[in-house]
Amino acid sequence: MSQKKAVFRRFLRRKVSVVAACVLITIIAVCLIGPLLMSTDPNAQDLLNAYAAPSAEHFFGTDNLGRDIFARILYGGRTSIAISFEGVIAGTIVGVIIGVCAGYFGGVVDTLLSRFIDILLAFPGLLLAIAVVAVLGSGTQNTVIAISIFSVPSVARMVRGEVLSLRTNDYIAASKVMGETNLRIICRHVVPNAVSQIIVNVTLQLGTAILTASSLSFLGLGVQPPNPEWGSMLSQAREVLRAHPLQAIIPGVAITLVVLSFSLVGDGLRDALDPRLKNQ
Repeated sequence: MSQKKAVFRRFLRRKVSVVAACVLITIIAVCLIGPLLMSTDPNAQDLLNAYAAPSAEHFFGTDNLGRDIFARILYGGRTSIAISFEGVIAGTIVGVIIGVCAGYFGGVVDTLLSRFIDILLAFPGLLLAIAVVAVLGSGTQNTVIAISIFSVPSVARMVRGEVLSLRTNDYIAASKVMGETNLRIICRHVVPNAVSQIIVNVTLQLGTAILTASSLSFLGLGVQPPNPEWGSMLSQAREVLRAHPLQAIIPGVAITLVVLSFSLVGDGLRDALDPRLKNQ
């Protein structure tokens, strides 16, 4: 059995992760494809139809300005997912570079980069994101930057630990003896052997990133109105929570499902990619 088939088979054994992956794929597909198939403008206002109950015309009803909640959920999901992926991927790239350099070269390079990572880790994740947005200003692009900076330290620390254990292997020493450059050794031998842990970290970070982006929008520091986003929708709904609880329940459930699904899928991938389980 090939390694990929073995990993896939171990992942399928974890039924909870398989269900979470199906839920996650469904939500992402609906948010990405749904807006292309519907003609409803998520920002179109109809004040005479404010707080309308769910119906065939408005599946989830309307908000305080008569805007279709279903359309705003789909467009908001697309925004939240895009921010999450862009921020985590950018942060992962920077984190991998820092972690590889710190772990592979060691010495002064490791000391300086490790202290930089420690400084970032000293701040709680959400507080660090808030500080970045407070300096750069609110908006979608600045939210992506905040999430990328927020994602760097955990990736860098994880990659550094992996590289420290890999660089002592015999094939690394053999590659140096054969005259391969450090860049070639890193690209051909070090990074590929750390890819499994990087994938798991990215999956877990995506859920945290969506939660962070929603939190920033909830506080008014992320995506700005009238653009739909799950966190901002939840913030607007808190004012009418008792009279119209559905306004808050729908975006809240969407955030919960996506974050929980990413977490469960990450756990499943971690178990499947763990080399200690290869003989089980």
